[in-house]
Amino acid sequence: MVMKKYYELHEEFWQGLIEKGHVSWDKESEKDLLLRERNSILLKYLDGRKFYNALDLGCGSGSQSFYLSSLGINCLGIDISQTAINEGKRLANKLDMHIEFVCGDACDFNLDKKFDLITDSCLLHCLVLEEDRSKFFDRIKAHLTKDGKTFIYTMITDEGVNPFDELDYFHFDKDGILWSEGPDRFNVEWTIINNKKYFPHRRVYSLEKQKEEIITNGFKILSDEVLISDDCRNKTYVAWIE
Repeated sequence: MVMKKYYELHEEFWQGLIEKGHVSWDKESEKDLLLRERNSILLKYLDGRKFYNALDLGCGSGSQSFYLSSLGINCLGIDISQTAINEGKRLANKLDMHIEFVCGDACDFNLDKKFDLITDSCLLHCLVLEEDRSKFFDRIKAHLTKDGKTFIYTMITDEGVNPFDELDYFHFDKDGILWSEGPDRFNVEWTIINNKKYFPHRRVYSLEKQKEEIITNGFKILSDEVLISDDCRNKTYVAWIE
C-alpha cells in the first residue's frame, strides 16, 4: 500500500464532516457560507479593486470560493479532498453559482492559466514540511499574473508558545511543528517522540518567522495584521502580498 502524504488525511476528516451533515470545515450551515468573518477581512484587502480571476487554494467545500464568486470574480478552487470537492460542486449547483472545483495537490499542480488573485483558505498552516511550503509558494508564483495579489490567512503563535498546550495528544516542537497522535489506520509516516507515535499536523510559526518565510520565498508584504481570538489564545496572521 502506498503511504499517503500527511495532508491527504484531510480526505478522511472531510468524510466524517459530511457524514455528520456538515457542509464546511467550520461546520457552518448552508445559509451561513457567505457570512464567515474571514470574508469581511478579505473584502478589506480587495479594497474596491477589480479582480477577474481568482484561485482559491485549500478551498474545501468552497466557503471562500463562493464569496469570491458573489463579488463577480471568476473562481477556481483546489483541494486535496475529493469529498470536499464533491460537496463544493453540490453546493454550487444548489446555490446556482458557477465555480470550477478541482481535486488536486496545492503543492503540485499546473493549470494552463494565471490569476490576478490567489487566496489561501487556511491552507498554509496545514503544510508542515518546509519542502511542501516552498512548493506551495512556487505554485503561487507560477500561477500569479504580473501584478497579481495573494491573500494569506494562517495560524501563528508567540515565539516558543504551544498554542495547543491544553491538548495532550499534540506535541509542539521548537521548529513550530505541531505533531498529532492518531489511530493506527492512518496510512502515513509516523515519527516517534517520547515513545509515542505522531504524524505532522500543523506548522505554526511566530509572527517574525512567518514574515521571514514569505519574504524568503520571493514575495513582498504590502500590508498585514494579526487577529487575536476573544479568549486571546489563538492568533491568525493575515497578509496581502505580491
